Amino acid sequence: MIGPPAGGEDRRRRAQVAVSASVFVLLFTALLIIMLPNAWAVLAGVVFGGAGAAATYGTMSGMAQSSQRRTRLLSDDQSSLRESLAELESTIRSRAAKLPPSTQGQLRMMVVGLEEIVDRWSTLERLPEQQDAVRRTITRHLPRTLELFLELPDSAKPTHAGEFKEQIGLLAEAVAKTRDTVVAKNLQALRTNRWLLEESLTDPDEKLFRDHGL
Repeated sequence: MIGPPAGGEDRRRRAQVAVSASVFVLLFTALLIIMLPNAWAVLAGVVFGGAGAAATYGTMSGMAQSSQRRTRLLSDDQSSLRESLAELESTIRSRAAKLPPSTQGQLRMMVVGLEEIVDRWSTLERLPEQQDAVRRTITRHLPRTLELFLELPDSAKPTHAGEFKEQIGLLAEAVAKTRDTVVAKNLQALRTNRWLLEESLTDPDEKLFRDHGL
């Protein structure tokens, strides 16, 4: 019976041992050739080769551990953002009757777009400012924009619906463009176009309903 395939950790360790052994053989042989017929050639080769192998193994282990730490941090960040998106989706669904009908589809699509960006979080590792923009949008900007409108008295909502629609439209467009660019892995376009970055940096308390002193 064929057993289960070896795990990633086992494969990594085997690769480290194999590379370290190769380094040992290479250094041992090189020093042996250089020092022969010196009586100390074999001992020097063992010591020098062993040191090189140990250094190689240590370096590879350090790199692997660093990669594992990055992966854990990435996973934790994604989990936190997914929880925030689930809360947003719940708010949009449960308070739909209080939101302008034309914004409900945009809000749902925005959550879907942000989920797709978070699913590809590692794509943005080299663009931390874009990660910050997405994070701010999910954890602060969009929730606060919703909160400001939902906290209005029902009698005042029709008066301010237009401005709310405008703000949601701008944010939805920024999310859609960022999502499409992330999916296409077009990092250069993200560097030169700062759609979501600019939107996420605006203060909903100042931008939304600014003409009405709210």
